[in-house]
Amino acid sequence: MQPGIRYHHISFPIFASALIFLRPIEENRASLKRHYSRSVFAVYDLAIVFLMAFAAPVCNADMVKVIIETDMTLDVDDVGALAVIHALANRKEAELLGVSFNEVHPDGIRGIAAINAWYDRANTPIGRFEGTLEEPDESRYLNYLAKMLSESIHVQAHNALDFYEEILKSQRDQSVTIVSLGFLNNLADLLRTHPDLVQRKVLRLVAMGGRRNDNFNFVRHGLVNESQFVIEHWPTPFVVTDFGGSLHTGASLSSMSSDNPVREAYFRWFDGAFKGRSSWDQIAVLVGVRGESGGFRFEGNMTGRLRNGFTWAIDGEHRSYARPTESNDFYLAEIESLMTLKP
Repeated sequence: MQPGIRYHHISFPIFASALIFLRPIEENRASLKRHYSRSVFAVYDLAIVFLMAFAAPVCNADMVKVIIETDMTLDVDDVGALAVIHALANRKEAELLGVSFNEVHPDGIRGIAAINAWYDRANTPIGRFEGTLEEPDESRYLNYLAKMLSESIHVQAHNALDFYEEILKSQRDQSVTIVSLGFLNNLADLLRTHPDLVQRKVLRLVAMGGRRNDNFNFVRHGLVNESQFVIEHWPTPFVVTDFGGSLHTGASLSSMSSDNPVREAYFRWFDGAFKGRSSWDQIAVLVGVRGESGGFRFEGNMTGRLRNGFTWAIDGEHRSYARPTESNDFYLAEIESLMTLKP
């Protein structure tokens, strides 16, 4: 979208009405040719081109622009979450701007790229954490996913800071939603280096992690102080979500083709079986894309706490907690349908 052009003034109802008006002309085109000059049809064709040119921007304006932060290594719900964001992109609910890897597994980048490629988004930018982590995790599936990616595909992952700077600078102000499914190390580096860029470009940060005394995403690998820095200083709305442990999804992937890396990841994670795994990360993606209209209520009047003793006020505005408002069956059905949506 070009800056300065107000595409939203061409609304979809106007576009649809115009096509309805033009449809009878199209249906009677052959008979009209006998009575009108070619110039009439040149105007018609130009009108169609003009309206179609504006149709894509109108639809794109409604899509949530998303960057995914993932620690896709130890657990497999990150894989399910990446499947969900691709499915939402296929449905025109979201635009996937990029995926940032906050772990250090050597096959992580190609594993992510294999999933992106399977969904016909091989060119999706990938960022990587280039520091070190205490006791980095192993993976049951990443090496298999990396091998599924064609050797002809060269994967170039940028330093996470460069990745964020390039993407954010190209987006409209207050337009980007970051969904963190893992550690906050990349976001801490971004916030220290480019705080003004974060404040200007990011609409919301959704972080999957325990609201009180989280024992994984906010503390693992000795990163609790990085988590505190992000939570304490993040300048735009911050939403924490920890729902999904009781939602076991992924068993339905058995019906998918064997060249699907999402299917392969779940198959390998369960040592050659198809079972359901908790869906914390898939829920975080739904919170990021659909917000309160997707079966969640952003609440406040409570306190968050990290294991280092840091506490923060959850006021329902600057910092919120995403509470589910629907039944478990509602989320289970939605996640399974998205995870099994074909490219």
